[in-house]
Amino acid sequence: MASSFRRSLPSHPDLAQQKKQAKELLKSFTAGDAESRARIRATLPDKQYITLADAQFVLAREYGFDSWAGLKQQIDAHLDATRSPQERMRHAFRRRDASAVRHLFESHAELRERINAPVFAFNAPAIVAYADDLAMVDVLLDFGADPNRRSEWWAGGFHALHAATGAAAERLIAAGAIPDACAAAHMDRPALLARIIAEEAARVRERGGDGQTPLHFAKSRTVIDLLLAAGADIDARDADHRATAAEWMLDHAQGAGRYDLARYLVERGASADIFLAAALGLGDKVRVMLQARPELLDLRTGQGDYGERPPSSYHIYFWTIGDSRSPLDVAAQFEQQETLRTMVEFASPLQRLNLACRLGDEGQARSVLQKHPGIIQSMAPADHRAITDAAWNGDAAAVALMLELGFDPRAAGHDSGTALHCAAWEGSMDTVIALLRHRDARTLVAIRDAHYDATPLGWCCHGSQYGNTNHDHAGVAKLLLAAGAQPGSDTSEASPSVEAILADWRRTP
Repeated sequence: MASSFRRSLPSHPDLAQQKKQAKELLKSFTAGDAESRARIRATLPDKQYITLADAQFVLAREYGFDSWAGLKQQIDAHLDATRSPQERMRHAFRRRDASAVRHLFESHAELRERINAPVFAFNAPAIVAYADDLAMVDVLLDFGADPNRRSEWWAGGFHALHAATGAAAERLIAAGAIPDACAAAHMDRPALLARIIAEEAARVRERGGDGQTPLHFAKSRTVIDLLLAAGADIDARDADHRATAAEWMLDHAQGAGRYDLARYLVERGASADIFLAAALGLGDKVRVMLQARPELLDLRTGQGDYGERPPSSYHIYFWTIGDSRSPLDVAAQFEQQETLRTMVEFASPLQRLNLACRLGDEGQARSVLQKHPGIIQSMAPADHRAITDAAWNGDAAAVALMLELGFDPRAAGHDSGTALHCAAWEGSMDTVIALLRHRDARTLVAIRDAHYDATPLGWCCHGSQYGNTNHDHAGVAKLLLAAGAQPGSDTSEASPSVEAILADWRRTP
């Protein structure tokens, strides 16, 4: 059945935007929205249970196609017709379409000539950037990629075997990739690692990608024991992120990543700062630290000594824990309740208030305010950054609670952006909605940061290209424009889906 609801593709279609539209259609249909129900029933009048695939089918019919596959094919064909071979190749790599990459290499000699060029993130060649993708590795090797070409990174280049696992690693080795000590540790091959060190003892301290040592790459206790027995420095720090092997092994939650190996390294004598101790639940160690230095609770990941120190980037916690987290936040994040209770004993009223807000615990937050009624009014300007940090992390519940309690949403945070700048860059719809409920919303959308001279809409546009592209930056752009945001020089570049929103806004009288 043809749909009575008709629409046209934008001039620069983006399948990601159509995917978001289908998800929104399903969500609103499920919520009982009358228009969404009418749209779906116009195409699927009798289907009882509606799935995402059904919503995609309905959307495709509205665009005039027989199927979602037909819509996708049309968008892909449009992109191929309007982009250069280099742009098409980048797009094929981005969507991990090995067959398209193969076809482009077959068709364009100029692409084959640059197969080893360091054109991907952190000056990496394709063989490194896609080292753990067997299909892509096959294509690259078939067209002459050098399996030993490293990324050209100031802190230390990555080899493909620093990332590849399983069949992809075997394919690379069969093609001539030579494992170093870091690769042997990463692939968890203790026998190979032992041979490498036996041939040259200094290899136990070699530096690989980011200036990491083999211990940073370790994937098992066996490899850790082997390296330490051979003289590895248990507290050696990498060059780019100034972090130890144990600090590298965290991954946002208890038990994730190489969490157990981080704990094992501490058992073997590795040092632990307040963040690592909080994440691992080392309550006794935390108590000793805070008895000597209670000010440690003021530290934040991604800030101060844990921030950028050129030429090095942020400390690794920026990626393994998250940005702008206090030690209290980390203990809560890693579900270390006993350690958290120990830390709270040393926390100031403001630190306890911030913790309650980050946990979304309104009752506890108001309890702190009741005991310390002037705390909000006595906060220094820098203290209000807590709301901006929460927005940067897309924590809508914390932002909403902080707004209600009186935190200032204008406070400067990451790169001098306000809470709205940060939420817009993240593409966090719920956080943006919470901020736009503030009485000064029209003022907030017009504020320019002191670092880039950009508005929240400008940050949204930039985030749509370089942030988490799975987030709804197009939806955020709609909200900001509806709240009075004005496009300008800072919105000149954006993802196709956000550009479509801006174009629609310009066409609206």
